[in-house]
Amino acid sequence: MTRYKTMIPLILGLFIWQGVADAASISTRVRVLESKVAKQDKVIKNSLKSLQSREAKIEKSLIKMKELEKKVDSLLPKKGKNSRLERADKRYAFP
Repeated sequence: MTRYKTMIPLILGLFIWQGVADAASISTRVRVLESKVAKQDKVIKNSLKSLQSREAKIEKSLIKMKELEKKVDSLLPKKGKNSRLERADKRYAFP
């Protein structure tokens, strides 16, 4: 009888201790996963910011390029369709 009185609390204590260890390991896992998620969140936010800054630079460059194209077009002498006909290949034309 005394044997059972000591064995039952020992077995119950073992199960309770195992449950506490499992709870501790779960909370540790949760903390580790939260830190990984936080790191990935920072990486994603940084990449998004860099992408937005690159897009803004590209837009500015395109605007500058369009302005330069307009300036070049205004500086070139305007020629109509006749200039294209004059440039046609006449090597085989009858003199």
